[in-house]
Amino acid sequence: MEIPSGYAQANLRFTGTGYPTGAEITLGLDVSTYASTPDDAALDVAQSWNTVGLDAMVPASVTLSEVAVKYGPTATGPTGIWTGTITGTRSGEQLQPGTAILVRKITALGGKAGRGRFFHPGAIEEDTTAAGLLTSTPLAAWQSAVSDWLTTLQAADLSPVVLHGAGSPLSTPTPITSFQVDGKVATQRRRLRR
Repeated sequence: MEIPSGYAQANLRFTGTGYPTGAEITLGLDVSTYASTPDDAALDVAQSWNTVGLDAMVPASVTLSEVAVKYGPTATGPTGIWTGTITGTRSGEQLQPGTAILVRKITALGGKAGRGRFFHPGAIEEDTTAAGLLTSTPLAAWQSAVSDWLTTLQAADLSPVVLHGAGSPLSTPTPITSFQVDGKVATQRRRLRR
């Protein structure tokens, strides 16, 4: 992904007994009106994740342990790091590490270039059916938490965007208008193959 000036990429890194090789979420950010440093941005992203209750959506086997925020331009922009321990507080057995909550990044543009997604670690067994579907109560709780996260980041002048690669038909990062939790959990095989 290319990070233009005025934008950044946040990498939320998760560890814990449920993720012995780690897990990661990436999120583009519009920092053009953010009046602080990359270190402050990393702290704000970590605190926002905690403030909206995403820690309460995942079990104690999942810990947010680092947030890195890289400002654009890609080649020369500074990076800020937050390190700490925000551990999940939800009870219940975690599904295997390759299973995650799929969250779609919705924008006003169509096509593949106008959307994105991230895989949130910490899916819990009792929240899903045998077919891998989230039951209605956890689905609504996840949706509420990620919607609040988007609003909280926007209020902090860290508005989420979809960043685009060099070959994309879109050159300017696209504002995310909503996060949408998929009703079915997703798998990532590579998470178990390091």
